[in-house]
Amino acid sequence: MKRRSRSGTPTFSQEAAQLSLAEIEADIQRCLWGFENGGTRQGRKAYFKRLVWLGPARNPVWR
Repeated sequence: MKRRSRSGTPTFSQEAAQLSLAEIEADIQRCLWGFENGGTRQGRKAYFKRLVWLGPARNPVWR
């Protein structure tokens, strides 16, 4: 039995499987803009974490 995270958010593979490549690219562009122009340190950190999370999703191995 697979253990769920405490936050209840989907795992990387579950969410990545539901996104198209165009959606992934759009989200990456949005996060890049937010990381470069974010107002607070916490906001920039959140964008950066999302970028790190989305990076492997571009790889066709995940598709």
